Amino acid sequence: ALWVEEDYDGAKAIWTSAAEDLAQASYGTELVHLIGKVYSLQAHRILGSSRSGMGMPSIVQWAKAQQSKMEDSADTSKAKREGLMAGMKMMTLQQKHQAEIAKATTEEEKKEKTAAMEQELTLGMLNIMWTTTVVDITATLHEVVEMVLHDQSVDKDARKRRAHGLKKLGEIFMECKGSPSIGGDAKKLYEEAAFAAMLETIKRKEEAAHTAN
Repeated sequence: ALWVEEDYDGAKAIWTSAAEDLAQASYGTELVHLIGKVYSLQAHRILGSSRSGMGMPSIVQWAKAQQSKMEDSADTSKAKREGLMAGMKMMTLQQKHQAEIAKATTEEEKKEKTAAMEQELTLGMLNIMWTTTVVDITATLHEVVEMVLHDQSVDKDARKRRAHGLKKLGEIFMECKGSPSIGGDAKKLYEEAAFAAMLETIKRKEEAAHTAN
């Protein structure tokens, strides 16, 4: 409401405070960044949608811009992510490690291989849970944003201001510093898994809406 009423500073102050508060929760920073990306994507989609009368489609440019931020270690992290995704069949992964453990010739080597198995299995399970969470959050936010930005009880100008406000809200959430709960290689894996799952969820929602119409 503040943004639509052109109280931009007030709106940004409230949103910044909200992002910082949410980031304090467990995995809060990761979720705030995810929510920010969903808001940003939806705002760009609506502002560029021919259906909204606000311009030409710009979702491809948005996706490319976001993807470019992850390109520095893209090849390495992509290979790791693909290896992790392949290992999501947990039983197969466990069998592989058990075979390695069986080849251990010393108790120390056995302990090391067992620890490696447990770490990879845990990371794989967390990745599955995180991807599921991303899909659920994206689907829910998509529905909410659709209602807000296509609200026919307000005029086109108000809807456009809402979209610009959502875009700024997304930027504030994505820029929230916080203290990430995930670090190292896992952070990059989760970022890419979240990005892919988010885009796929939006794509499916759009296809469903197009089919319904």
